[in-house]
Amino acid sequence: MTTVHNLVLQSGSGAVGQLVEWLSDPTSAEGAALYVGIVVVLGAVGKLLWDRYTEEDEEEVEFSDLLDEETLEDGHGERQLLDDIAESHKTVTAPETIEWETRAARVGEQWTTTLYIADYADYPNDGYLSDLFEMTDVEFDLTAHITPKNQQRARNELQDIADDLQVDADLEQSVRSAYLQERANEAAATYKAVENGANVFDQGMFITVRADDKDDLRDAVQKVKSTLRDDPANLTPKTAICRQDLALQSAAPIGDNEFGRESIALGGAVGALLSAPHNATILEEGGVEVGIHKDNQSPVVIDPFARDNGYAMFTVGDTGSGKSFSSKQNFIRSIEQSKNRIGIILEPLNNWAGVSEALDAKRITVGGTLGLNPLEIRQTPERVQRAMGEDASPFNEKLDDAMSFLTNFFALRGISLGDRRTTLELGLKRAYKRNDITDDITTHSNPSPTVRDMMDVFEDMVDDPEEFVVRSDEEAGKIEEDATWLLDQLRPFEDEGRHANLGKESAFDIRDEKVIYLDLAQQEGSVDSSTALTMQLLISLVYERAKVSDKEVVFYIDEARYIMQDAASLAFLETVFRHHRHHDLSIRLVTQTVDEFFEHAESEAILDQCAVKQFHRLDGMDDQWADEFGLNYAQMRFVQDAVPGNEDAGFSEALVGVDGEWRGMKVEAMPKEKQVIDFDPTAQVRSSLPGAGDGAVDTEMQEFQEELENRATNGTNRTSETNEGSDGVEAEPDGGSTEGNDNV
Repeated sequence: MTTVHNLVLQSGSGAVGQLVEWLSDPTSAEGAALYVGIVVVLGAVGKLLWDRYTEEDEEEVEFSDLLDEETLEDGHGERQLLDDIAESHKTVTAPETIEWETRAARVGEQWTTTLYIADYADYPNDGYLSDLFEMTDVEFDLTAHITPKNQQRARNELQDIADDLQVDADLEQSVRSAYLQERANEAAATYKAVENGANVFDQGMFITVRADDKDDLRDAVQKVKSTLRDDPANLTPKTAICRQDLALQSAAPIGDNEFGRESIALGGAVGALLSAPHNATILEEGGVEVGIHKDNQSPVVIDPFARDNGYAMFTVGDTGSGKSFSSKQNFIRSIEQSKNRIGIILEPLNNWAGVSEALDAKRITVGGTLGLNPLEIRQTPERVQRAMGEDASPFNEKLDDAMSFLTNFFALRGISLGDRRTTLELGLKRAYKRNDITDDITTHSNPSPTVRDMMDVFEDMVDDPEEFVVRSDEEAGKIEEDATWLLDQLRPFEDEGRHANLGKESAFDIRDEKVIYLDLAQQEGSVDSSTALTMQLLISLVYERAKVSDKEVVFYIDEARYIMQDAASLAFLETVFRHHRHHDLSIRLVTQTVDEFFEHAESEAILDQCAVKQFHRLDGMDDQWADEFGLNYAQMRFVQDAVPGNEDAGFSEALVGVDGEWRGMKVEAMPKEKQVIDFDPTAQVRSSLPGAGDGAVDTEMQEFQEELENRATNGTNRTSETNEGSDGVEAEPDGGSTEGNDNV
């Protein structure tokens, strides 16, 4: 211990001696550096002491003391508001807490189960997940991780896999060898595709199923798994047991594949996957766009004329739900989509007057002087006759239609026919017989009788009732009495009567028109008791005209509830709906309620003939109506909560069903299309519409035509005058004649 102590003392003495030596020799480098250091230290210490003793004492003031109370209160309020917004942003981005379980997790207010795909089909069909995306009663998120692989490394891996499978197949001496050989052939085919340049990817897929409670979650998971296992998906979904946290992270929209489960996929398989969300919509060739799919923003294109079970359609929704806007849009697009198509509008409240005026429709005023014959019959074309059943009788159908019209006429006047009905039917048949019209279809091209022709028959019954007796002479007295009474009741159909135009031959034809507006001429948009009768008559006339037209007919009937409530006219309407597709007639009903479709057996039959059904917001859609239309709970709620049409949103929502399959969609119009739909003939002139007016041409179309002409002439304006020195031969533009550019 003594030795160590002496060593320390000696070391300390040596350091002090060295410093003394440097201080005694300021000219040396070490001494000069030491003196400079001492000067710097003394200067710094002096500066600190000087600042300390020379600074003035300043009183510190709180900033809040300088502000008034109102400013402070506003500041506290703003701070609380910012804190609330920050908290809201956090809860939107991620839940506050997550409760983990083996097969599920409680994320916020919902329970979730995340699945992963263990095995994929080697050569999946295009859009193989379409059935999954079409499920509207299950809430789920699907995330696919697609990562390109190094081509050389992927080729080596696939070669090793194919070689191993082939070796296993060669060594196996059991029934399993055939399976192994099949797998080896598939692996070899995959390797060959990569050798030929096919791109290779790592693919991982995760599906998070959501529900409000565990029982609903369990059912939803089973539905999703079943859909993924069945055709066309043919996948092997599995629950991420005890790894829900990693699976949920992998299913996040911007997360990485933390779960780690991947499979090799070729470019074709990736393309088949990416096409699935688009196949969830409806895209029919030759159809028109009825809306935008609410989930994947792809167009919903439907062609009612492509249906095997009928071309009819109905649209229903509350007032202000957007059903009228949607119907007008669909009408415009339908008639413009094909030149071989006629559009007809029938509605009692003048709501379509603007669209009619904008489209320059032929306006037929019902109730005016234009003749409309309720007894008109037209010959059924031969092509339609071949499709009809052997027991079909267009003549008997017309008799039922005419009797329905006459019965309604008497009912609206509060008159009961009673046993006079037989005399009325006899007069009707005799009127057709006098024009040589019988059950023979070839006679239906003869001129049709009118109500006044029936009155001529009744006049003959009064003058000579014995001619109409069937068996007993006692019938003559009753026939004479009934005929006298019927002549008096049918007086409104005479020349000066209220319904004089309904007692004449029909004076309009739809074959030479593009758009027809049947104006019921109601006063100030009111609807009286004769509305159903008149609408039934017009439907009958359109049906007869559609028989002989070789064009497709789009027939919109707004406020359809007026004809659906009358039992007397439903029998004929059912006949029209059963046979409409034979005459290329697409009847499209628009109404506010669905009750009228279930009041009578005939109206239910009419509903069954509507292959396309479209629901806008409908508060009355409950469990009962949902069951009637085949809607599940989620679809019912969508109809109840659908966004109504309004200017702020710029769209309305609707649920459309085609052949029993339902799609939620947004209905929105293009700007110029909206101008036509919203056209008000009382405040605007037709020339203000895009493309209308004297010589008006759509600007975009004009620019397009000018560009075509410019290309055709190679940018020069060559005329015959510029070619006078070329033997009078005018150079023909490249691409041939430019005639017909107006139809480009």
